[in-house]
Amino acid sequence: MTDRFKNEIIPWIFKWEGTTFENDPDDPGGATKFGIDQRSHPHVDIKNLTADQAAGTYWTEYCNLHCNEYAPQFDWVYFNCCVNCGVGRATKIKSRSGVDASKFLDIQEEFYRALAESRPSSKKYLKGWLARTEDLREVAGLA
Repeated sequence: MTDRFKNEIIPWIFKWEGTTFENDPDDPGGATKFGIDQRSHPHVDIKNLTADQAAGTYWTEYCNLHCNEYAPQFDWVYFNCCVNCGVGRATKIKSRSGVDASKFLDIQEEFYRALAESRPSSKKYLKGWLARTEDLREVAGLA
């Protein structure tokens, strides 16, 4: 695990995903802790997940997604979207963005707005999703 991943990316992900167990019925991922959701991680004991275990899971996923091969900024932007929107959606956005971190966030915000319109139960998340991408622009030096 690189120092940047451990000291910058993971704390930022935990800040936005939260560190407590949640089971929001409107969250398609189901039970979640540290942003690790039951749907995507069916063999993980979400309720008893520790921060170190979550960071280890994220590191494995970060490497499996080849984020370590992307330039700084894009690696973080892409990985955050994989965590928050799922790998499938993040991959589609990556294709449209031309691997441009700022354009990626613009497209991700468009997706959030469209999702909030098409799925009323998700409307309550829109303000937080947009605040998250704005904060990522700041910390990744894209603002």
